Amino acid sequence: MVAIKLTNLTKRYRDTEVIAPLNLTLPDQQITALIGPSGSGKSTLLNMLAGLTQPTSGQISFDQQVVFDSQQNVNVSPANRGLAMVFQDFALWPHMTVAQNVAFALETKLSSAELTERVAWALDQVGLNDLRDRYPRELSGGQQQRVALARAIAVKPKLILFDEALSALDPQLRASLQGEISNLIHDNHLTAVFVTHDRQEALRIGDHVVLIHDGAVAQSGRATELYQHPQSAFAASFIGPVNEIDAHTAVRPEHVQLVTNLTPADAPRFSGQILSSAFIGDHFDTLIQVGDHQWHVNTLTPCQPAPTQLAVDSEQLITY
Repeated sequence: MVAIKLTNLTKRYRDTEVIAPLNLTLPDQQITALIGPSGSGKSTLLNMLAGLTQPTSGQISFDQQVVFDSQQNVNVSPANRGLAMVFQDFALWPHMTVAQNVAFALETKLSSAELTERVAWALDQVGLNDLRDRYPRELSGGQQQRVALARAIAVKPKLILFDEALSALDPQLRASLQGEISNLIHDNHLTAVFVTHDRQEALRIGDHVVLIHDGAVAQSGRATELYQHPQSAFAASFIGPVNEIDAHTAVRPEHVQLVTNLTPADAPRFSGQILSSAFIGDHFDTLIQVGDHQWHVNTLTPCQPAPTQLAVDSEQLITY
């Protein structure tokens, strides 16, 4: 477990500022999800935490240990930062068995008996002890990622960094592994930083979410805070779909409904023109033109193009 503190951290590539002066504290024994558009700087930030990319200036500390300080010329190597990484492409040795992959980084550090015990423990944590003698080519994508996870926890790190670790998997498997990773991190009292471009994944797995935009923190906090109380139009629209009312006010689609006889009389109302309805599984995504904006409304049945009235839950308005 480790709390991460970034102080005036920057990264420049020649004349391009990738990370603006950044001051941020990431809580220990929690999963921090780093999310943002492509090119926002989230992977660069992760690589600076790992020691794979050297910051231009500033300081990084893990608890009380300074692992990078540009003024004091401190730059602790990745191997000595007490961390492990899990990548999108699994990064498994194809000629090694599952057990050998997990043991590889520990072979010179533990006795034979300790190594056998540690590998068995790590594989048990991810439910793969029965597959310890198989090769990566004999495993599914989900099983390979579990091997990568077992390899990461086997070194008993203080911190685990996930770099788009689940993006190559199908949606159902991703959802399953998100839950497994969350349980594993919390059960072992670890700290994790999870980079993803998928906002649903960030909201689901992150105890703490940091939204990065143009190399700066747009907003950070609990997932519910970012979704329900975004501090800017960018944060509101990136974290989830919004219907704009004006430049500083919006409402989520789930808090808008077509007016019926049961609609409360005091509910704010808006006139619109239904454009289309698309079936997306548990509801229809109905597109409605409201003034200069197009709103998305969740409806149980498809709606034909026609004028309509919309009611908004006034207690769920978003202001920024």
